Amino acid sequence: MSLHTEPKKECSISPGEGRCEMSANLEIFRNVSAFSGIPIDRLKLLAYLSKRVNFKAGEFVFHHGDLDDKAYLILSGKVQVIREFPDHSILLHEFKEGDFFGGLVLLSDIKRLFSIKALTDLECLTISRKSFQKVLMQFPEIALKLLNPTIKRMVQMEERLLQAQSDQCIYG
Repeated sequence: MSLHTEPKKECSISPGEGRCEMSANLEIFRNVSAFSGIPIDRLKLLAYLSKRVNFKAGEFVFHHGDLDDKAYLILSGKVQVIREFPDHSILLHEFKEGDFFGGLVLLSDIKRLFSIKALTDLECLTISRKSFQKVLMQFPEIALKLLNPTIKRMVQMEERLLQAQSDQCIYG
């Protein structure tokens, strides 16, 4: 699935206009499973409030322990989810185009549990906690739509982390 959409003809008249980017962002949100259950009027608000950011290959989006207030939707590129320890790191997952990550910070001011490193040049659509919570105050049901897939993915990564560390765990 490609998240990039061709600009509409009306957008080519004035490409700097925010409405064209918002329309493209809306189409992207509509095609991502994490947002598929959210009604279109709520998605329009998220599309309007979202911002695009770019990272170079090898650059960290954020590190374990960081306080970052954004969730990320990958438009292009790939990232690694890494759990860093003082003496080693564990690769837990990879995200690609269309994947959404970092969603828990939209609901709470928490430190990052993992590090995210760009494997390739990366373009993401971001939504900040402040923007998301503005939408959430009007439409609280969207929290459950995003929370369920986020929690499932976290449990999978936690299981991978526990498996990777099982040789160091001793009971009793």
